[in-house]
Amino acid sequence: MNRYLLSFDDTDELNMPGTGHLLDSFLQTLPAKCSFISRHQLFVHADVPYTSHNSAMCAQIDGQLSAEELITRAAAYLEQHSAPGADPGLCVAAWQTMMQRELLVLWGYWAKREVLTKEDAYALAQQCGVHLSEHGGTGQGVVGALAAVGLRLAGQDGRVKGKRQLEQSSLTVWELLRNTGFDRVCAYGQGELPLDAVVCLNGQPVKAVYQNFCATVLTVPEGFQYRLLSKDQLKCF
Repeated sequence: MNRYLLSFDDTDELNMPGTGHLLDSFLQTLPAKCSFISRHQLFVHADVPYTSHNSAMCAQIDGQLSAEELITRAAAYLEQHSAPGADPGLCVAAWQTMMQRELLVLWGYWAKREVLTKEDAYALAQQCGVHLSEHGGTGQGVVGALAAVGLRLAGQDGRVKGKRQLEQSSLTVWELLRNTGFDRVCAYGQGELPLDAVVCLNGQPVKAVYQNFCATVLTVPEGFQYRLLSKDQLKCF
């Protein structure tokens, strides 16, 4: 069994499906087990080209695919499906052959607060033994693609793509996890909730963030129960 982290960045244009949609569509073509997609917010600056929010997407893939086959498939998909004016970048990091992972993590956090260059991205990718390539336009998306892998490795950054709309007005933590497939439920700034704790939904979709290497639903206390963080509160992740 081979394990990879695969990320896309800068594949879209305004009024077109985003990078997360493109990565999700690609994952569905693979004969492998694919995890949730994590969305990582990067630096918003006038010198950084981006479509709307400057975010990059990453997923974990487990299967029998070789690195070469995965890279070939992903590159072809990007070149066929990326928006005409996009600058797509691809990063594929094989779990068994990655080196100096701490440097990839640092790159990810640098990309959240600094303007970085393609040249430095390629140099770091080579040093760490990961694949990095551009597939159209300026190829500037390689900076964010490499950053998404680093932030996924860090395990403490980003939002999980997608949401779960449930009919119930409230559920226990155990029921919430069973119905959504997420990994855990926590009180924001505190710890993991017991399985019998009650979470009020009140029609709000359930979303998760990537914390402690898990798809984590965040809540806040409300009386003797808990409620989900609002959409605005989740924007900081």
